[in-house]
Amino acid sequence: MKNRDNKLSLPKLVLQIQARQKLAHKLPSWVNNPAIFFPSQLHLEQASSQDTALFKAQLVKGNLLDLTGGMGIDVWAFAQTCSSVTYIERDPQLTQVSSYNHQVLGLNNINHICGDGREYLQKHPEDWDYVYIDPARRGSKGEKVILLEDCEPNVTELLDRINKKTQILIKTSPLLDISRAIESLQGVDKVWIICVKNEVKELLFLKSINSNRDPLIEVHELSDNPSLLFQARLGEEREATATLGHLDQYLYEPHAGILKAGFFKMIAGTAHKLALHTHLYASHEKISHFPGRKFKVLAQGSLDKKWLSEHLTEGKANISTRNFPLSPEEIRKKWKIKEGGPKTLFAFQDMHQKKLVALCEKCDPN
Repeated sequence: MKNRDNKLSLPKLVLQIQARQKLAHKLPSWVNNPAIFFPSQLHLEQASSQDTALFKAQLVKGNLLDLTGGMGIDVWAFAQTCSSVTYIERDPQLTQVSSYNHQVLGLNNINHICGDGREYLQKHPEDWDYVYIDPARRGSKGEKVILLEDCEPNVTELLDRINKKTQILIKTSPLLDISRAIESLQGVDKVWIICVKNEVKELLFLKSINSNRDPLIEVHELSDNPSLLFQARLGEEREATATLGHLDQYLYEPHAGILKAGFFKMIAGTAHKLALHTHLYASHEKISHFPGRKFKVLAQGSLDKKWLSEHLTEGKANISTRNFPLSPEEIRKKWKIKEGGPKTLFAFQDMHQKKLVALCEKCDPN
């Protein structure tokens, strides 16, 4: 971080301080090492967190090729479980920074190469147990893209590189439609939905010659131990049935990963769904194992001034909506409800398309 006159470069120092502040929770092992050098903001955006990178590292072994090396966080994790890792990156400066950081972190089983990952794979097709791809989700004009076919590289053009030995592990945007991705990839072996604190962070797809169009989908919450929250196949979901019923003593809001997977019927268990397109559930007795947030219902009624004045005496509540014409922000603004507090106001439509609200308090985790 010094210039030609051996003086400290203030702009670079400021960037390093800002990066450390921003990544304190995302990459604690890296931030706590004073010798680590962080690249530009653009490269930090798509980089994996420490927890998600270490999760992916549990899925691979042997010789791994990372076609989209980037900042090198996933490679750092892969090097801890694989015998050897080859890092490919087209940006010379980023390759140099990643190589330096990996040396600082004491990793000696990584081969750093600056070049085109597709060309390298074409020249060395049989050398890998796993090929890892985290395609760039920016278009030619810098716009964000989501579909696999629009990302760089286009993963669907690399499927012919799969053989009896080589499998491909693909990381995608959490916004990607899972069913469409499975079709684009002509089937996959398995899908992982990776979440942290009830927020979907990554989708992972494993592709091999044994892939199928109805793979097992696992939902993981990395804030929990063990992390596996739910697993099923979409074929099972299509065949499942869910009982519809009225709001009762307890209300349940599915985990974000469950909603992403689309397991709306299979998670119901002994609870009943409030409406076909309202992804809230209820039961008379508390269901401790429900994969999501659990609430005790304090009151229910219609969303109007009289009901709110009677039951929301403090004028404060968290707000959540499901299959409701108004957003939480619109409800908050219209009825001047302050944010926060121990109570949550759910606005939803029941199975008769009636618009209702429920005032709830969160249950004890146990």
